[in-house]
Amino acid sequence: MLILINKRIVSLFVFVFILFDIGQLFSEEDPLNQSSLQLETLIEEVLKRNPNLEAAKERIRAAAEVVPRVQVIDDPEFKFLSDYNNFKSNSEFIPMLQYQLSQTFPFPGKLGLKGKVAAEILKQFQSQEVITKRDLVLQTKKLYFQLFFNEASSQINQNNRDLVKNLIDASLALYKSGVAGYEEVAKAQVELQVLDEQLLGIQADRIFIVSMLNALLDRPQKDPLGQPVGDFRSLMNVSYENLERLAMQKRPELKEIQAMVEEQQMMARLAKREYFPDITISAGYEQITHNPRDNAWEASISFKIPLWVGQRQKRQVREAEARASANRNALKGMEAIVRGQIQETLGKLKANEERLILYETGLLPKIQEALKASEASYRAGKGGFLFLLDTRRQYQDISLEYERVRAERESLIAELERAVGVPLEEIQ
Repeated sequence: MLILINKRIVSLFVFVFILFDIGQLFSEEDPLNQSSLQLETLIEEVLKRNPNLEAAKERIRAAAEVVPRVQVIDDPEFKFLSDYNNFKSNSEFIPMLQYQLSQTFPFPGKLGLKGKVAAEILKQFQSQEVITKRDLVLQTKKLYFQLFFNEASSQINQNNRDLVKNLIDASLALYKSGVAGYEEVAKAQVELQVLDEQLLGIQADRIFIVSMLNALLDRPQKDPLGQPVGDFRSLMNVSYENLERLAMQKRPELKEIQAMVEEQQMMARLAKREYFPDITISAGYEQITHNPRDNAWEASISFKIPLWVGQRQKRQVREAEARASANRNALKGMEAIVRGQIQETLGKLKANEERLILYETGLLPKIQEALKASEASYRAGKGGFLFLLDTRRQYQDISLEYERVRAERESLIAELERAVGVPLEEIQ
């Protein structure tokens, strides 16, 4: 009876252990290896894993330490002197020991300005992190929709393979019945081989796209990815004026250059404070070993005399002011580039929308109708074989171009988001 109970306990522990392992397996499953790959999931994983973004964050952490550090005065200095002279060994003041402690105090306002300079540099690193993040999101979206177009191309290739296989069967039937010659069968078989060759190119493109995404994800190049989902967004009417206003406020490159302007302005103010010297206060004690009654305290104040203000400090001011002016001009240039990017992307999006309407309302329905009619006519022995082949090729080309335009539209929306500096949800 005891043995039976022990066996049941062991079996229970084994069962619980197996369940725990299965739970761990499912909980640690990579979301990128699912059958379907969501764009939001991919972006989240890229921002979590990409080493360039992590490096940008580390630079921010390093720069954040500089701000309080530069506002602390220098360490005090302790000096010990031993005075002994063989030629005056009988002097009542020899030997003598000296202890001295000194502290340098910068002119009021210098430390605060140094902190403000470091704070502007910190803003630049923060802007660079946002730039890195926006660039990663843009690259991820473009590659994602390239992968989507690749999958659509593969599906279109498969559909056309099925059409050509049916065409081969139809041409064989007509050949056996004496209605058509064998050359039509051979041409249909060549069409199938052409599709096989195109499929190899599609598969090679997928390998390249997946490797690029894995590089962003900091994963091994051959790690698999799920199939992309057609997550197409609707872009409502947006005005150039609103986009420009948002970009001037949100674009991280503009914020970075503005911080560079502020940095140099603070550097100019700091250089003007260098007109005034720092003050060093010292206190010391002299110990006469032979005659302790002559021991004495001493105190002193010292500072540098700024004799070369015109050659050094004023040049520092002019240098910083020139750098600030250069950065202000660079800011104006960047603003012009941003406006141009917004205008260009909006123009491309408008043309893309018109092409989509043309495909959806005209080309696609018409070519599908023509393909069905020509295939039915050929099967009945009335239609021309070459006309059917030409229609099939047009159907493939139009279908591919339609999917290309759809993917391009999403890439253009991603470029518009990057040009403005905010996601689509904040644009509309």
